Order: sequence, then C-alpha cells, then structure tokens
Amino acid sequence: MKRDRRVRRTQKMLHRALMSLVLEKKYDSITIQEILDRADIGRSTFYAHFKSRDELLISGIHDIRDTLESAIQSERSRSKPHEAVIGFSLAMFQHASEYREVYHALLDTHGWPIFRQRLEEMFDEIIRRECKAEIQRLKTADSDVPVDLFVHYLTAGFFSVLTWWIGRRSRPTPLQINEIFRSLVLPTINRVLA
Repeated sequence: MKRDRRVRRTQKMLHRALMSLVLEKKYDSITIQEILDRADIGRSTFYAHFKSRDELLISGIHDIRDTLESAIQSERSRSKPHEAVIGFSLAMFQHASEYREVYHALLDTHGWPIFRQRLEEMFDEIIRRECKAEIQRLKTADSDVPVDLFVHYLTAGFFSVLTWWIGRRSRPTPLQINEIFRSLVLPTINRVLA
C-alpha cells in the first residue's frame, strides 16, 4: 500500500511536469530530460513507470476516468431515463475547462491524436457499458439501430462537440455546452432506447 502511494505520487509529479511544459512549448519539442529536470526525478525512475513521453501523456486519462465514473454514479441516482448513458458529459466539459490551456496547446501536436484516441476509447467503453446496462434494464428496447453504431454515434458526437468547444476562443461555459450537447443527442437516445 505504501509503495502504491509512492508510485502514484511519482507518476503525478511526472505528469504535472509534462503538463507545465506543454504550456510553455510545443509538445513535440519536449524532451524526456526536460520532464525529468522539471519533476526532479531520475531517468531510471521515469523508465520504471513509462516507456515514452506519449505514454506519460496518456497516463492522465486514468484520473479523468475516475472523475467520469463518479459523475455517472451520481447521474444514475438522479437522472431521467436513459440519461446515464451520457452521464459523464458535464464532468468531462468541466475537466476540459479546467485544463483548457493544456488541451488547446495539444491540439496541433503529435500528442493530440494519441491522447484523442485514448479519450475516444474511454468514452466508447463507458457509453457502451451504459447502453448495455440500460437495454438490459429495459428489456423492451427494440430498435433497428445496432448498438455498435449507436455507441459510435454518441462517442463521435461527444468528441466532435468537445473538440469544437476546446478550439474556440470565446465559448460557452461547461454547463452551457453540456446543455447544447444534451439537446443534440438526448432526443436520439430516447428514441433508440424507448
């Protein structure tokens, strides 16, 4: 247990060092040595945890997943039918708002496609799980829309709204963009799962 805490602390220090560097210079030009210097951690310690700068970048998704899972649990207990399928949306918009400069700095770099792919995989997994749970709960959902296509549609739709929103200088608040996103997809969710 003590070792796990130390490992997590080291990983967080490395991740924070990378995020602070991303705000100062292009992700593509950041070296492992700069990360090590910023985190005040040795090279062997870095490689004991991560194989590359890209792996360090995507390690932050674990924390995002924890945040989103908590949001879904909360949404399940208070939401209207079917809304738990996208119960993570506000939490993700809030996270992206908090780290707006980091997301924006990553958009046109080699790191963005890697980070984006992992985020999309996480959204897909969460939406798929929630859809299957909702279909199982209803046991009457009789839609012509294949579940795989529905999950892909929701994942792509969310990511499209998220990247559009991140890329804007003047933009709605997390609450406003969440309402816009929900207004776009909830009619479809209700129709498919009804």
